[in-house]
Amino acid sequence: MEAADIILFSSIALTQLTFLGIPYVINESNAKYYLAGYNTLSEEDRENYDLKGYLVFQKKFLTFYSLITAFIFINTYLIFVVSTALIIYVIALLIPLPYFMVQGNKFKHLKT
Repeated sequence: MEAADIILFSSIALTQLTFLGIPYVINESNAKYYLAGYNTLSEEDRENYDLKGYLVFQKKFLTFYSLITAFIFINTYLIFVVSTALIIYVIALLIPLPYFMVQGNKFKHLKT
């Protein structure tokens, strides 16, 4: 394995570990500081937000997201040249994000 491959795999691993680690770092007690969007809500809006439900959704999504995109990268790396594998990996990272945003917005209004 060349030095470039080691750097590439280290970068991918760090990215995937970050996605896996986020749900374990952000919890109900520190979400008002770290959770984008939630940290800018007023106290009244935070009371109407289903934070527990969102955190469960986020944990499931990011775990699946991390494992699937890592799997996609490893398989495409073995099948294609490195540049093609990276392009496919980036596309695999980008495609699920609109789904994450739309589904995440469903937790905004718990009480009406």
